Amino acid sequence: MLNFPTPYPEELIYSTVARVGIREGIISPKELLDEIYGNRKVIATLDLPNQLQRVSRWLPSGYTVETIAYRHTLFPLYAPFIPEERRKRCLAWMAGESRGAVHLSMGVTASLVKVPDYVRYCPGCLREQRRTFGEYFWQKEWQIAGVECCERHGKLLNTAITRPLIDRHHYHAASPEVCPLFSQKTTDGQSTRILEQVRRLLQQNPDTSPSFDQWSHHYFWLAQQYGYIRGQAQIDHAAISEAVSASWPSNFLQRYGLGVESQAENLWLKALFRKHRTSFSYLQHIIVHEALLREPWCVDEIIDRVRSLPMQPAVVMAERNTVETRLDLTEDQLVWMKMLEEWPPKKSRSAKPALYARLYRYNRFWLKRVNSERERVNTTVRKPRIDWEQRDQYYLAKLREILLFLRAHTYGPRHSRTFLLKQLGKSSTLEKKLHLLPRTRRLLMRYSETVAQYQIRRLSNAWDELLDKFESPPRWRMLRVAGLSEVRLTNEAWDYLNGLKEITTIYQGNHGQ
Repeated sequence: MLNFPTPYPEELIYSTVARVGIREGIISPKELLDEIYGNRKVIATLDLPNQLQRVSRWLPSGYTVETIAYRHTLFPLYAPFIPEERRKRCLAWMAGESRGAVHLSMGVTASLVKVPDYVRYCPGCLREQRRTFGEYFWQKEWQIAGVECCERHGKLLNTAITRPLIDRHHYHAASPEVCPLFSQKTTDGQSTRILEQVRRLLQQNPDTSPSFDQWSHHYFWLAQQYGYIRGQAQIDHAAISEAVSASWPSNFLQRYGLGVESQAENLWLKALFRKHRTSFSYLQHIIVHEALLREPWCVDEIIDRVRSLPMQPAVVMAERNTVETRLDLTEDQLVWMKMLEEWPPKKSRSAKPALYARLYRYNRFWLKRVNSERERVNTTVRKPRIDWEQRDQYYLAKLREILLFLRAHTYGPRHSRTFLLKQLGKSSTLEKKLHLLPRTRRLLMRYSETVAQYQIRRLSNAWDELLDKFESPPRWRMLRVAGLSEVRLTNEAWDYLNGLKEITTIYQGNHGQ
């Protein structure tokens, strides 16, 4: 098929296939399936489609199944929150036939957070699409639960197309008939906060997914770090629930089945801070982190941190005892842990032999591990206390010097958080102890460069370089000098690039006068 269009940035592959029907003048849905897939039984799926291997053969060579899944479906929205083996299995299903297995495996079907009831659109963005590309298409972020608005134009509007799609084999194209350009209500704050993190998820590159154990470890660390622990290791679920209620309106949470006001409603919130046995929705992760973190945060950096955690089950070492971070212990296990706070394992065994026998029979591996950890604590020689405030001052001054140097040289790699930590040296150690260096962490969060900011810097350098040769540098040449492509360009970088062209047009008009 010679006329198969290349997907636009942020376009769903579902939309690209629908545009094939318009370009080829194909009215029959089954005829379109025949042309693209050679199979009339393919289901037109909006968010997590299959048969991507067949679609990739009509696209340029760089469009692999993984590329299409991460750039033109909602796959990156769910991938970081399922185990790695399942992520690979879902990609394989999306390449061929899935028969609904992808939605089941990624937790979409059983999730508390349901997909929007209708296919949605932003009239303001459609006007821009028509001016820029000459046609309409469906953008990914419009179809995501929790994203209710466009931060530039206002509330998203519903089409008459219901989800799940009633016409299972019909690819509905975005068109003036389907998407009337009505006026939009103003943007609301909570949807904008969700949209910011959702965009970061959608811009992720393919990478391994953290395990359930790593997510369990992370949420215990999160509660411990921000003061939601009672005693040594008991999660303060009531305080977490209050923090979420204070951060998010009740009607917003209720709308997505994530209420926390009653005991029955906040079970999902308690499960998130216990041992993870199933995946949780991106929206649940975003809501909790937005409520608990007291400084600016990015979901992609959270995922990188979780991915770097050790794979084994989380165990935290206290001064005189080892506390299991898993909160689903039996009564016998809790009694044994209490005894270990006062006595070594041998004395505890002598005091309650029947208890030891039951644990050895039913929880042998757990018993051996906590006993060995207890003995290790007793033999450990404590190191001298570190002056973390002094160390924070040292790294703060060093980071300021690095930032001054980097800002004096506009060329160079992206100034991401990972990059800046490497410049400080001992990046792995700093990453683990960053919570003890609050000033350094704040400066790091403030000046870490996003992908969009990095692209804008590269475009600015290319603009300055080409102005010596051209009055109005061509767009294609700017992209080539900047080392970017239209496919990878973020929305912010597009706006910046269009702004440069408008400045040139105004300058030429004034110069002509």
